[in-house]
Amino acid sequence: MANMPKIKSRLIIVAILSVLGIIVSAYSLKAHYSITPSTFCDFNSTFNCDAVNKSWASEILGVPVALIGIIGYALILLGSLWLLATQKIANFTWGAMSLASVGGLGFALFLTGVEVFDLHAYCVLCLSSQILMLAITVLIWINTEARQGLCSWFFSSSSS
Repeated sequence: MANMPKIKSRLIIVAILSVLGIIVSAYSLKAHYSITPSTFCDFNSTFNCDAVNKSWASEILGVPVALIGIIGYALILLGSLWLLATQKIANFTWGAMSLASVGGLGFALFLTGVEVFDLHAYCVLCLSSQILMLAITVLIWINTEARQGLCSWFFSSSSS
C-alpha cells in the first residue's frame, strides 16, 4: 500500500474503534431485550437509554438496531484486519469498508434525528456509537484507497 505506515496506523485505530462499537452495540442489545430498567445510562427523561432502546425506532422490520450495529462494526473490523494482514490494496475490501462506514454513518445520523425530533430523548450508548462511526468513517475516507475501492464497485477498471 502506498504510504503504508499511515494507512496501517489508521487501520489499527479503525479496528480498535470497531471493537468498541461492537461492545457498545452489544450492551445496547442487552438493554433492548432486558425486562428490567437500565441503571447504567438512564439519568433523567432526556438522557434515557431505555426510552430509546425500547422505542419504535429500536427495531427495523423486527431486527434490533443494536444487532445491525454489531454486524456493521464486525464487517468493518474484518475488513480492516484483512487489509492489515494482506498489506496490499484490495479494492473490493476498501469499497466494502467505504460503503459500510457511509451506510453506518447515514444510519447513525437518521437515528440521531429520531432522538432529537421524535423521541426527545438521547441514549448515551447510541450517541457513543454514533461518535465511533463518525470517527471510523473519517479514518476510512481520508485514504485514497477507500475512494478508489468504492469507485471500482461502480466503474470498471483494469486493476484491482
